[in-house]
Amino acid sequence: MRQRHALYLSEAVTQQLQVTAAAHHVSKSQILEAALEQYLSPTNNPPAFEGQNLHQESNTRSLRRLERDLAIASELLATFMRYFLTITPPLPEAEHAAARALGQLRLDAVIQDVARRLRTDRSLMARVAAVLADSPSETDTDTSKPDSDNASSAAGPDPPGTSAADGRT
Repeated sequence: MRQRHALYLSEAVTQQLQVTAAAHHVSKSQILEAALEQYLSPTNNPPAFEGQNLHQESNTRSLRRLERDLAIASELLATFMRYFLTITPPLPEAEHAAARALGQLRLDAVIQDVARRLRTDRSLMARVAAVLADSPSETDTDTSKPDSDNASSAAGPDPPGTSAADGRT
């Protein structure tokens, strides 16, 4: 049993279809059916093509996660730099060596913490993504409040040996 379909074609394609049907002495329906069969045949859409589409979708999702993680890391760095530069007073020349030694100890502790987090599933990115998923979307329309009013900036620096990100020592 044949079914009726309503198709809308451009004027140029309609004229070409009429000319071809008249030249080959066949109906326009036969031409359209043959063209659709050829277009929809498995040889034109092999299963590997579907696999490529799935792989491309997976890559797209991975790139979106990477873009999100990069945005989180950039914002984290910008927030830290703003905080650090606004609360750190300049040191006298005599205290520079001690400050560098303390800074090196703190850097080593940060590196150990980052390595430990990367070995587990408690990464900062996963925690931030979870918070983003749980909270409603906010817009940046509240520009009346300066950055210095943030609670994290007003609280002052964390005591030595603690981590502001997870509240642990």
